[in-house]
Amino acid sequence: MLTSTQNDIVGYNIGAGGGSLFPLVPTSIPDKAVWPYVQQWNLNIQKELPSHIILSAAYVGSKGTHLTLITDGNQLHPVPSSANPYKPGEAIGPNDCTTLTTPSGVAVTGQALINLNVACGNINVDANRPNFPGFSSVHSLRDAANSIYHSLQVGAQRTVGDLTMSLAYTYSHSIDDSSSRGDNAFVDAYNYAANRASSNFDVRHNLSVSYVYSLPFFKGAGQAHKLLGGWQVSGITVAQSGTPFSVTNSTDNAGVGNGAGTGSRPDLVSNPNSGFTPGQDPGNRGPLAYNPAAFAAPTGLTFGNVGRNTLNLPGRINFDFGVFKKFPISEKAGFDFRWENFNLFNHTQYNSIDSTFASAPSTCLHLNGTHDPRRMHFGLRCYF
Repeated sequence: MLTSTQNDIVGYNIGAGGGSLFPLVPTSIPDKAVWPYVQQWNLNIQKELPSHIILSAAYVGSKGTHLTLITDGNQLHPVPSSANPYKPGEAIGPNDCTTLTTPSGVAVTGQALINLNVACGNINVDANRPNFPGFSSVHSLRDAANSIYHSLQVGAQRTVGDLTMSLAYTYSHSIDDSSSRGDNAFVDAYNYAANRASSNFDVRHNLSVSYVYSLPFFKGAGQAHKLLGGWQVSGITVAQSGTPFSVTNSTDNAGVGNGAGTGSRPDLVSNPNSGFTPGQDPGNRGPLAYNPAAFAAPTGLTFGNVGRNTLNLPGRINFDFGVFKKFPISEKAGFDFRWENFNLFNHTQYNSIDSTFASAPSTCLHLNGTHDPRRMHFGLRCYF
């Protein structure tokens, strides 16, 4: 069941208790099917090297076209830069919403006045929407996103006697307009190009080393082999760079009423990688990853000049390790023992951050989430 309403329709005099009813936030789907498709290509070279090493190198790429995204089809148009009364770097001041002037004393008029009143909450944004006045946001599903992926993939494997070891390294870059159908990173529904950046899942460097080693002790037959021999160790070590994230501003600074995306982003004023120490805010949980002072409140009636996915979470190094042993009773019966460790050294590996800009001291840009701590699994399986 839909809860519906319609308010303050321009040009219509709707009395109390009367008027038509419309869905509050409808969803628009294309009236013509445009099928998304992916093109893939690769070039692979393999070579056997001395010491029983198999080396491979490959270039792998792909391109996605007509991928789906959701934007607000009823967003107000932003104020053009030529008509913006706010000077570069001049944010909306504390009195602007009542005086309707900029902090430098310039009167806000025309379209800019509508956007300022929307940003301040002085007027009902739905009554001023350009395409469907009276409706709220219109979640518009479009086949308009594109993606591109390039990678260099190098692998090596060596098997000698009781040891099998493999190494895989990927240097890659994934770029897109929208990383999934539900990606809400758009600040301007009318400008897809401004959203093009590294994908949310982009991992630039990814190294994986795995091994399986049968310990060369107490080989042969007899009780010593059954009890003390046949042990096998294995492990996977992964080192990878962190995924990107966007620094966002919690307010609708541009005054466009975008109900299907991000309100705005801050302005970049200095280098976020310098001018701070990870432990400078001991009262906040989680270390500081970037300098919050590198960002400032965006210029009034703009989306901010910081792009999408401009910073990265910390990389991670993870060690998984396992021990395996067979205890045979007969040719067809016995026990398998396993001891598995995930995050063997219990390293703290951060995977999330407070990315919401705040001008006052806060947890902004403090890391606040981690991957799983060390976990151990013990298993005993009987087979017959």
